[in-house]
Amino acid sequence: MKVSQVIWPRPVRNKLLAFRSDHFTPEEAYNYIVRVISDTEKLLLNPVLGKVYTEETGEYAGFMRLVVRKFKLYVEMVENDAVVVAVKYPGEK
Repeated sequence: MKVSQVIWPRPVRNKLLAFRSDHFTPEEAYNYIVRVISDTEKLLLNPVLGKVYTEETGEYAGFMRLVVRKFKLYVEMVENDAVVVAVKYPGEK
């Protein structure tokens, strides 16, 4: 799987930036989200990544699922671009 860029649509970015935790200040939560984004991009842009999990059932059936720092990210490949179509917070159903 060769990925040239990772695309973060506005609704996904907005949801990530809205993340808050009772255990962290807003600045610490923001820094955590920046690390989630960075780790996700490093993983998706890594040319060694060969086998990924594809959801078989449910709302995101057919999309790749990545778990990064307990966040579930659902990704669709469009040509050589990875488009993050949805994100779920830790513990979100």
